[in-house]
Amino acid sequence: MNLNYQMTFEDFMALQKDALNRTRHHQARSNVAFIALALMVLLLSLIIFTILEPLFLGFFSENVRQLIIICLSFVPVLLLKSTLVKYYEFVTLRQVRSSLKNDKRWPRNVTLHLHETGIQSNSTYNGIVKNTDIAWEEFKAVSEDDDRLFLYFENNEALILPKTYSSWTETEHMLLRDLIKQHLNHDFGQEKK
Repeated sequence: MNLNYQMTFEDFMALQKDALNRTRHHQARSNVAFIALALMVLLLSLIIFTILEPLFLGFFSENVRQLIIICLSFVPVLLLKSTLVKYYEFVTLRQVRSSLKNDKRWPRNVTLHLHETGIQSNSTYNGIVKNTDIAWEEFKAVSEDDDRLFLYFENNEALILPKTYSSWTETEHMLLRDLIKQHLNHDFGQEKK
C-alpha cells in the first residue's frame, strides 16, 4: 500500500510536543523547572505576605502570624500549579518554533510504502530524497494526537502519519488502521472527517 501526503511544519511541531511528554529527559527537566518555579512563587509569596502582615494580621500572636503567612504563601503555588507545570513545554516549543521560523523545508512530500515486513518512507525536499526503511519489529512506541500518529523507531525519531488525508480513499484509511493494529497493536479508532 502506498500513501502520499505533505508533512507540514505543524506536523513537526506536534511531534516535538509529543516527544516532550514521553521522553524521560524532558520529563525530568519539566519536573525540575516546576520545582524551581514553585519555589520562586513560594518565596515571593512569603515576602509579600511578610510585608503585608502588620496591616492585616497585627492582632494575632507572633507564632500564629508566622503560621498564617506560611500557609497563605502556599495558596498562589496551588493556584498556579497548572500554569507552572506547562511552563517547560511552552518555553521549549517556543524555542524550537523560533529557531525554525525561517526554515523553508516545509511542506515536504512524503510517500509511505506500507507492506507486511515494515514501512518504507521517502521524503522529498528540493530534490533531496531521504529514504528510511523500518521493519515493524523496530518500532518501539506508538503515540498519537488528534490528527497524527507518531511511530517511534528510536527514542527521539518517529514517522509522522496523518490519521486522515483528503486524497486518501476510505479503503486506504481502513488498510492503514488495520496494518497499524495488526503489527503495532495500536488502534487509533475512527478518523475525523
